Amino acid sequence: MRLQINKAAKLGNQAFSLVELMIVVAIIGILAALAIPRFQQFQSKSRQAEARSNLAHIYTLQVSYNGDNDTFSNFTYLTLGTMTKSASGSTTRTSATGTAASAWSAYNSCNTTNDLGFRVTDCKKVRYLYSNSGIQNQFTATASELDAASASTRRVFPGCSNGNNDEWQINENKELYNYSIGGMNALQSCTN
Repeated sequence: MRLQINKAAKLGNQAFSLVELMIVVAIIGILAALAIPRFQQFQSKSRQAEARSNLAHIYTLQVSYNGDNDTFSNFTYLTLGTMTKSASGSTTRTSATGTAASAWSAYNSCNTTNDLGFRVTDCKKVRYLYSNSGIQNQFTATASELDAASASTRRVFPGCSNGNNDEWQINENKELYNYSIGGMNALQSCTN
């Protein structure tokens, strides 16, 4: 009987010490500090897929338009809105009525009639505005991040305050690139 009491007493005394617990908490903190920025970077890259996909669609529409009309479409705004670029490089967008672009709430309120027939599916979720310039044998379509003027309103890189909006371009040669201040870049990311 005495042997059973000692075994039960030894089993009841097993626990983690405070030092062991603090080591585990520190390891979890380090892993979280490394993982969260990478997770945000992956989220931003997936958001950029909207621009790449829509620009590829615009390229297809432009090639089709060129086949029918022997010129590329020069319809400026493929989605409703105008852009103003400040000296710092940040881009602000407004709708045709002059309200902030983020005020679009209707399902299809950001679209406008255009030669290509390009439409954004859901204006509530759109992260980019699309514009186009074309002449006889060349065109450039642009996707610019919506509401990128401040870190709190950014849609592709939320919380990023580096001042550059995310802007993609595609041309008649199907060259798709990330265009930011200073020229073509392979991929823009938040540097802060």
